[in-house]
Amino acid sequence: MSATDKDILTAKLFFNAAFPVMQVLLDDDQKLNKMFKKVKKTVQFGARNNDEILACHMAFNDGKVDVIQGIAENPDLCLTFPTVQKMNALLKGGLAMPSIKGGLKNLSLLVKTLALLMGLMKMSPKNNPEDFEGKALKTKMSLYMITRALSTYNKLGVPEMVDFTSRQPDRIYQFTVEHEGKPDYIACYLRIKAGKTKSGHGVYTRRFPFVHFKFLSVDGAIAVLGKQVEFVEGVEKGYVETIGSPEYACMLNDFMAVLQAMLT
Repeated sequence: MSATDKDILTAKLFFNAAFPVMQVLLDDDQKLNKMFKKVKKTVQFGARNNDEILACHMAFNDGKVDVIQGIAENPDLCLTFPTVQKMNALLKGGLAMPSIKGGLKNLSLLVKTLALLMGLMKMSPKNNPEDFEGKALKTKMSLYMITRALSTYNKLGVPEMVDFTSRQPDRIYQFTVEHEGKPDYIACYLRIKAGKTKSGHGVYTRRFPFVHFKFLSVDGAIAVLGKQVEFVEGVEKGYVETIGSPEYACMLNDFMAVLQAMLT
């Protein structure tokens, strides 16, 4: 069955926005960090769509991962789903099985890769960590993913997003999460400049934020990002403050809601 435009868009958002968040897992999850410490391998992940394969590949190098779009030349391991729809279903937490090439020769790599893919499920609304470390990791992963997804949404030419970004000169949308007196315990941003977008980690220091989404605690961020409360309710309850243009804050939040629905 051919993939729809929405199926392909969703897959590309996963490849470009969710998969790079694997680096957060490799940095912050001690178990996964140890597993990939000495791994220098390439894993291709994708799905068939008629006679083509829609894929990306992860190049692992001593605890670092570079997510590269497209088919790998000589991957050590290939995970290929029969359809894009089934691949997307798995990435959203459903059940689907890929064909596996190179699994017998690289059984250890297969096990590690599956563990890393399962780690991405920490961003799922169904995942509710009780400990602070788990909550902080979920928050960081979710914010890093959504800012990358916003930029990818624009780069893939989605008309509504292109219209939104093309009429903005040079603006920073900053996201921060406070914890124990540290205002930028978790921080990332989206820069929009005349139709071009770029996401980044940390606080953007060369320009004052046009809109600042300021989460006042990790718990508050979890509640808003996990849709336990709607954004407006989160503001009312003191979970998040928006500093700057309320109109553009609402518009960006609407795009975030669309992307979260596609990716979780």
